[in-house]
Amino acid sequence: MELEKLKQFFVNIYTRHKKFINIMVYFLWAFLLVIILINAWNSRNQLLPYLKGTNSRYIPYVILFYLLALTLATINWAAIMHAFDQSLSLWTHVRIYLVTMVTRRLPGTIWYIGGRMLLYKQLGVSQLSTASASGVEIIVSFIADCILAAIFLPFGLDLSNYWLIPLITVSLIGLTILHPSVLSFLMKKIKRPLITPVEWWRVIIWLLLRMALVLTGGLMIFQTILIFIPENSDLLFLVLGARALSGAAGMLTYFLPSSFGTSDLTLLAMLSTIIPTSLSAVIAILVRLYTSLFELIFGFIFYIILKKSPEFRNFTFKGNNDFRDQP
Repeated sequence: MELEKLKQFFVNIYTRHKKFINIMVYFLWAFLLVIILINAWNSRNQLLPYLKGTNSRYIPYVILFYLLALTLATINWAAIMHAFDQSLSLWTHVRIYLVTMVTRRLPGTIWYIGGRMLLYKQLGVSQLSTASASGVEIIVSFIADCILAAIFLPFGLDLSNYWLIPLITVSLIGLTILHPSVLSFLMKKIKRPLITPVEWWRVIIWLLLRMALVLTGGLMIFQTILIFIPENSDLLFLVLGARALSGAAGMLTYFLPSSFGTSDLTLLAMLSTIIPTSLSAVIAILVRLYTSLFELIFGFIFYIILKKSPEFRNFTFKGNNDFRDQP
């Protein structure tokens, strides 16, 4: 009952201040844009010397690989969410994913997962189902990143085989959790059994989509490097491994603020083994800046699209006695 009272409290706040909250949402996008611009300005001393000698012909490839990676990320989320609820269309998953992804730049993952839960709740999807799908997404991402890091990093770095043991170990643990029977057991334990059992082919598709996403992101970073230095295909495998390892590191701190943190520092450290540290810092900063900017643009566009959609046009919290999301 305490959970329902707390829920009703926020319902009343939103009902009374709906216009103000909508204005604050638009202000949030403006605020995030300002943060991106401030970060770019603060990094100008590192960026400017390298920008003078850039080769702009690689920029379209950067944008192309980013769009491809974003498409793969969206499809992967839709594929995972489909296992927990099969009533919604791909277009619905796309809109919700692109609107909520920008909240990853806010302190605390609660805004990211909580935003998904709130929007899917409007469509009658259990909040616990949405949270569970988000948890599976994290596990899938971590496993795929560790596998790719174990495959590609040895090609770029002279590593001892012992260094691969942690990556292989956590991959095996994650694959065990994703085993259809184990996943079904865990969902029953939290009283949210899956609508249909998850077959192995679904898990494999999730992993392959995530791997394709990571490799595409690695190619995007590689094209970013080529903007500043002559083409060198020997760097490719290390860049792909660095992207995978930085993604896995980011998963370990998933519930911490997603600013210039673990993922970026890991990428910087890996790139510093083959290119000057100052240039590595520039690459890491640029990747963070333009990915954040793209996320902001797509998030804002799809927020407007979402608000004009029939099912979200009169979006509001509804106070009721629906206890589906309680354990």
